[in-house]
Amino acid sequence: MWNIFKIYTKKTPDAMNDSDLRVVLDSSKLCKMMPYFPIGNSVKYYPEYREEVILNTIIIAYLINNETVYSNADITYSADDNKLILNGKTIDEVNSFAMLIPPETRGETELDYERKERLRKSGGFSKGNSITLVGKEKDGKISTIDTMVKKYARLKDGYYNDTQVVVLNVDPALLVLKDQRTQKRLEAQIPGLIQTKYYTEHTQCTIVDFSEQTIKITCDDNEIVAMSCHKGETITLTFDLPNSPEPNIMRGKVMRTEGASMIIELTNILIAETFEKLAPIDLIEIKAKLLQQPRS
Repeated sequence: MWNIFKIYTKKTPDAMNDSDLRVVLDSSKLCKMMPYFPIGNSVKYYPEYREEVILNTIIIAYLINNETVYSNADITYSADDNKLILNGKTIDEVNSFAMLIPPETRGETELDYERKERLRKSGGFSKGNSITLVGKEKDGKISTIDTMVKKYARLKDGYYNDTQVVVLNVDPALLVLKDQRTQKRLEAQIPGLIQTKYYTEHTQCTIVDFSEQTIKITCDDNEIVAMSCHKGETITLTFDLPNSPEPNIMRGKVMRTEGASMIIELTNILIAETFEKLAPIDLIEIKAKLLQQPRS
């Protein structure tokens, strides 16, 4: 670990005054937050509270009291989860905590024109901008935290020599955990067809529930289909909804598998022979039509 930043801008009198302010972060909240945003983890984010502009990045390192940490293996926690232990040494007081991410993003090319304009107007990683990170799912909870762009910097040594990064200031008190399913689950018994990486031919499946943007299906007649899928894999679903004049064809990513069942995050819908990004109106339409199922 090294203090290895070369900052592009000179210190102003205001910046020098800021450095005199003593900040103490809540170590117990930091211990709670860090497992949701581990180093090396790919995370989604959106700038300036624009939840419709979702992009992807990766956490390269932490900056703890101006000391750069590249590996989760260097960090442990006290028995009561109230103190950070860095390379065997307990940190009694955390005065600053930041995450380092690359300035390049993934997913911008997938945005439609309107979302690209919103991203441009938001200023992206401009100094002082809010960047909301969406972390790991754990125990049915989705984690988010609002961070602030401190500056751009260039690593001068170590594993990422001469690599430009964005420094995000983090206050662990801003961690938000919410239930993965905040809306009521809608049970269903809708027959459909699934295509996967290894099973490119249509295989029968059944939609058994729907909530927000996630859907659960079962492949009882051929459970090996579900067992062959991996987390993050893209699958294609075809199914008929009540009151729909034609089949619905959608793509999604596997979130997890449970025997012959799969939980899938829906991402795209086929419109006029082109897969478009799912919009809120599409999800509302699915739910409205599922509610028209005959009651058993």
